[in-house]
Amino acid sequence: MNEIELRHLLHMNPELSFEEYKTKKILREAIEEIGYTSIREVAKTGLVVEKKETEGPYVVLRAEMDALPIEEETNWEYASQNSNMHACGHDFHMSALYGAMKSLKDTKKNFLFVFQPAEETGGGAKEVVTFLKEEYNIKAAIGFHVTDEYDFGTVASRSGVLFASATEFDVYFKGVPAHIAFFERGRDALKTAVSFLHWLYNEKWDVLVGVGRISGGRVRNVVPDEVILEGTIRSESLNITESILSEMEKVLISLKRKTGVTFSLKKGSVYPEVRVDSKLLEILRVVCGKLGFRFIECEMKRTGEDFGYFSRVFPSLSFWFGVGEGKNRFGLHHPRFLPKDEYIPKAAEFLTALAVLI
Repeated sequence: MNEIELRHLLHMNPELSFEEYKTKKILREAIEEIGYTSIREVAKTGLVVEKKETEGPYVVLRAEMDALPIEEETNWEYASQNSNMHACGHDFHMSALYGAMKSLKDTKKNFLFVFQPAEETGGGAKEVVTFLKEEYNIKAAIGFHVTDEYDFGTVASRSGVLFASATEFDVYFKGVPAHIAFFERGRDALKTAVSFLHWLYNEKWDVLVGVGRISGGRVRNVVPDEVILEGTIRSESLNITESILSEMEKVLISLKRKTGVTFSLKKGSVYPEVRVDSKLLEILRVVCGKLGFRFIECEMKRTGEDFGYFSRVFPSLSFWFGVGEGKNRFGLHHPRFLPKDEYIPKAAEFLTALAVLI
């Protein structure tokens, strides 16, 4: 099986976080077909393939496995056969890594090829990194991400923080219901939530703080006693995020004293910032020059990526791999996002060249 055929199989069978059982089976069969035998299962549905040639450290090459709960709208011959979709390019990543594995088969270096589950929920990388840290001596970790923001032939990265830390938060307000005609008998959770939002959106944050969903209330003529806000914080580090969450809690405590409405503030998925090692970045530049790719030093992106768990522990390299062409650019997580098959062997070649030099 070649990498494009593998991509078709993976794209037709997308699975959500920690449910990647068929994906794992497809990958395992393809990997065994090309002669790798040391395959370990990790984090429920993930795979770590070991290639040991010396007593030295390993270089990790990682690809994500999970899809999103999005109905595909590409009308592609190999479109999803269920209600999920590889709308973030993870099928491309897995297939490119598979292609690199074939090219690196006879290289006299140590590699760990990691197929990581549950990137979209932020839990997969954390479990995989814990396993790797305990089991192996690792020299460097490589992870990349496709994007149609940049044309094919362009690679973008930067030293330091490439992807911001991303932390989900939920605020649950609990008041007391009452008929609207006797509103003074109630405790208005919605009004309190609005006061909190007014503070949140009027603070001069140096980072991105936003609420994407609000729900609550019973009917139009009852004082709302339950409201939930769902939001996210994107910052340069988790330390900054924690300070913002602390400020939120102080304001919520003050509102509770004034209104009698209680609250709970909880974190959801947490993605540490992705940091790029400066020495590895220079190798990336060299590979771009050798293979005729254009390198762009980009700004920090507010995209969340759980490869941050790798970069907290190992010297790491992450980069954007451009797959854009023409005017039809839909962006990640769009039901029509579909990088071309023909770019996959090129990405595999690029990963191979990087792995050999690191």
